[in-house]
Amino acid sequence: MGFFGDPRTEGILRFCAIIGLILTVCLLGFDKQTTQIFHVDKKATFRSLRSLIVIMYVNSVAAGYNLLQLCKCWISAQPKLGASKLGAHYDIYIFWISFFLDQAIAYVIFAANTAGVEAALLAITGAYNLQWMKLCNRFTRFCFQAGGAFLCGYAASLTMAAISFISAFNLFTHYSPSHFLRPKSK
Repeated sequence: MGFFGDPRTEGILRFCAIIGLILTVCLLGFDKQTTQIFHVDKKATFRSLRSLIVIMYVNSVAAGYNLLQLCKCWISAQPKLGASKLGAHYDIYIFWISFFLDQAIAYVIFAANTAGVEAALLAITGAYNLQWMKLCNRFTRFCFQAGGAFLCGYAASLTMAAISFISAFNLFTHYSPSHFLRPKSK
């Protein structure tokens, strides 16, 4: 099957995506800073912005999904365990499900990180017309760590895009090139 059809390649990419997703969750989850604003102690955590909470949930679910798919890659890389007992017809359904879920996870990770970046941009610049003050000049360490989390999240999103490409390749190699979406005959 070549480079793209090799389950080890997909497994390595999934492992990298898991690392990026876990780093994002850890950087946001453990990011806390307390400072005094107008003689009152204010604490900044990921719970301060709803979009950061969404990123935590989305990336946690995506890491779990990729861990399950990593197990599938490991099983399919084993010579004796990789052959399906159900037959090629059911394998195509598994490839379709993997393809759709990989696409959905890639898009949802990207969307959640983009929403978080939008909220963080408001924290950096403020909104003078709405009387929202800049927060990153008061919570600098929190903002820098959140920025690192966003970078890890976007790296995981790009990795998921590559995984989606491999998933599409694995799916459509099981179809005949001369007949539209007709499985190859063995």
